[in-house]
Amino acid sequence: MRKVKNKRLSLKTKAYICLGCVLFFVLIVFLYFHYIVSPLVVEVSRAQVDSIATTAISDAIYDVIQEENYEYDDFMKISYAQDGVVSTITADPIELNNFARELSTKAQIYLDEVGQHSVDIPLGSFTGINALSGLGPDVKINIVPIGSVITSFTSLFKEAGINQTLHSVYIDVNVTISVILPLTTKHVDFVTQVLICENLINGKVPEVYLNFGNAVLGEAQNS
Repeated sequence: MRKVKNKRLSLKTKAYICLGCVLFFVLIVFLYFHYIVSPLVVEVSRAQVDSIATTAISDAIYDVIQEENYEYDDFMKISYAQDGVVSTITADPIELNNFARELSTKAQIYLDEVGQHSVDIPLGSFTGINALSGLGPDVKINIVPIGSVITSFTSLFKEAGINQTLHSVYIDVNVTISVILPLTTKHVDFVTQVLICENLINGKVPEVYLNFGNAVLGEAQNS
């Protein structure tokens, strides 16, 4: 009887050892994929994902401007003093916020329409060894870009001649794209700055304080 009991214990112990080995192997595979393969896939796919984000943003801005016929005067209001000096340059927060909201919505739609993409990575790259990164057949890995869009505004004044100033208004679009991999998800941030309007201002422009946190230009101060 003791021999049978010892034999049963031995089989049970072996089962635990096998289970432990399997779990250890799974853990090693997960860590290897998470720390070596995933960053590699994100880095290789960065250029492609950047292209996707840039195209979506550019198309969204073009469509919004064309549909609403936005111009400089829709966003900015300039007031002059009696001596011809610019007294105030203010932004229309409602129009700016409407533009930003429409842009974000369209860009999000275009990103959602992109769908699933695939990236080809040489098999040698999975070793994590630089010398082998370009060797071996290509392994196709699917990625699903899911993006979120955040916008802000930037204003730039540049001298363009005697008593002339070129005022440019840019929108900064921050896109976060999640690259969904089999065992993890990686987030990649892209910032794209696009000119939305500009105007040549005639007359002396004093120092202007910008406050785009609430989409409002500060009042110009006379020197």
